[in-house]
Amino acid sequence: MLNKAGVSWFDKNMKSVPEGETSSALQIFGSYDPDIKNKYIYMKRYIYILLLFTCFGTLLAQKSDKVTIEAASSDPTLVVRGLEKEVNEVNNPQWSKTDNTVMLFSSTYGKEIKDSRTNLVAVQVDSKMKVTKVINRSEGGHIPLFFEALSLSIPDGGFVLVASDDSYKTQGYKKFLAENFHEGDVVKLRMNGEPVILANLEEWANGKQKSALELDIDPVLTSLNDKQLVSGHIVRPNSHKINQVTVSGQGVNTVLKIDKKGYVKGEIALSKGVNYLDVKLMEDGQIIDQQSLVIFRKEKNAQPSEIVLWIEQFPNAKTLTDDAAVATMLQKAKQAGFTSIGLDVKGPEGFVSYRKNELSKSPYFTKMTNPDKQLADTGFDLLESMLTQAHKVGLKVYVSFNFFTEGNVTSGDYAVMKQHRDWEEIIQRPEDKGNLLRISESTVGKEAASGKRLVLAFVNPANKDVQDFQLLRVEEVLKNYPVDGIVLDRCRYDNYYADFGHVTRNAFADYLRSEGKQLDNFPNDAFRIDDQGKMVQGKYFVDWITFRSQTIKSFTDRLRSLVNQYKSTKNPELKMAAYVGSWYEIYYQNGVNWASSDFIYNDKLGFPESKIYTDKYYKTSYLGNIDFLMIGTYYKTRKEIKKYITLGNILTNGQLPLLGSMSLTDLKDEQRSEVFKASLSESAGLMIFDLCYVHWADFLNQMKQALSKK
Repeated sequence: MLNKAGVSWFDKNMKSVPEGETSSALQIFGSYDPDIKNKYIYMKRYIYILLLFTCFGTLLAQKSDKVTIEAASSDPTLVVRGLEKEVNEVNNPQWSKTDNTVMLFSSTYGKEIKDSRTNLVAVQVDSKMKVTKVINRSEGGHIPLFFEALSLSIPDGGFVLVASDDSYKTQGYKKFLAENFHEGDVVKLRMNGEPVILANLEEWANGKQKSALELDIDPVLTSLNDKQLVSGHIVRPNSHKINQVTVSGQGVNTVLKIDKKGYVKGEIALSKGVNYLDVKLMEDGQIIDQQSLVIFRKEKNAQPSEIVLWIEQFPNAKTLTDDAAVATMLQKAKQAGFTSIGLDVKGPEGFVSYRKNELSKSPYFTKMTNPDKQLADTGFDLLESMLTQAHKVGLKVYVSFNFFTEGNVTSGDYAVMKQHRDWEEIIQRPEDKGNLLRISESTVGKEAASGKRLVLAFVNPANKDVQDFQLLRVEEVLKNYPVDGIVLDRCRYDNYYADFGHVTRNAFADYLRSEGKQLDNFPNDAFRIDDQGKMVQGKYFVDWITFRSQTIKSFTDRLRSLVNQYKSTKNPELKMAAYVGSWYEIYYQNGVNWASSDFIYNDKLGFPESKIYTDKYYKTSYLGNIDFLMIGTYYKTRKEIKKYITLGNILTNGQLPLLGSMSLTDLKDEQRSEVFKASLSESAGLMIFDLCYVHWADFLNQMKQALSKK
């Protein structure tokens, strides 16, 4: 648990007290000993009693509170949350005498933090939670050289993390910061599992010494009403001053009522859509505490737009092996309240779940050569069976394509990419010090091939041959199967570090030329990774981000045209949807803008790279090409899930149905029905990931509770 400076001081200094003076609480609280005539010793005892009350009381108060720092996930599209480590000290003035710990220092501590030792690891984080510098960073997972002394300014609104321990390998404090934090990463502070802002953490760590306002509502929320109750209480109100709490912004200017005990309550009117508000606590007209409220006012759903059961390709292939197995599963899905199925028909390795493949000749998934994934080939057509059985019971089937992945580097599964090596993404990663390499030849690719990490083989979305081949797969499905719609999955770039091949270079030059600019140095004009593994943004960095997003948008334009062709000739109800991660604040790194083109960035959202949100970037939205959107709110707490549903509502602004999407492995059984219900009311429906994690006996009851009107 987190120790405050006073506790640390007490632990160290009490060791110098004579044993007879502090050997037990009984001695301290015992009657005054007339034989003790030295007033100095008596006064020392009195001071120790006060320290004992203060420090032990603080420890007890904190016993249930755990503060952690969460590193950025190495791939949030695979694992949303990053690794975490407990923060044990905040702004401790005696920190240099502390070991085996991670410590946090904010501007309350001072303007900078220095130490002549070179055996520490430190991380500087700005006000938007973005890592801006790392001292003694690990290179390639190796122990740092430890040549840098600690000297970092403490950013205004940000903080510095410092790790100290007596063994890099066994204690792990320095190892955690050195190996998991990189410049440009976006990190999170958490208290008891929930995200917490620095100001609240500081207040808690300082013992809440000044007046403050604690609200009962989440700072980011969706409201289904035109009015919102704002309530809370003033902590440590100053009875000698006049207290006032106001809510203001977007036409709202409301003074909340305060009772004699400091409880605050009042109703505010909400505009349709997003409301950006400030809540201020004032004493005699001076602002003492200020917080932001971001509330999205949403119309109530007459009924859920869709409730989708996602069926990933390979994890379910071993059980859905014939018509009977498919029919049994679909009957349970119907009973649970699902309206549709999301079936993976092109997996990340490039194998497909359908037989009628005359255009792309993509192999069926039974052709995988990996011994762990081999299945007997009985001629069964999973898509055909799914459609026949689902339509019998009134369920729709949306088919999902993993568009820009064509292999699994870890397992060595490739359906077609080995015949198209020129499609493979060319990456520029910190581990490779700026060298441009195929993913399979990179450091992470080699680690994946040796089984140390999971890496999928992405192809280059800017390559028109790649795009054409993906469209062939979609067309053969639309032509041969009565599907209800298609779903874009992994219709994006791999990550921040792709793609830097010659095809991309030429396409980026053409894009810049259309903007009246000239590409002089590639990739440096976009960004480069230097010989220290650090990203250096180039003069066209914002253009680069916009270009990548426009590339994906242009592909969805082509895809929409194909869908519309079959919609007009075969199925007028045919839909096109997408699945994306809900973490929009860093999703630009994947080259996707899934917000409405009408979305305008507001600083209260606190996104880490706000400069990219230009008029040109807004126009790269592909929302106009799809009929509904599923966002992966793959978090472990109800509060964080609801926050990202609200963010999705803000970004899409009611332009189309938005479905909160839940990963069953992230939720405890007792959480599920409440979280499902929240998604059904605060978004337009629900997607459940994945069938392979469903235990029907419990799940049917969880869905029943979620769908009840109570």
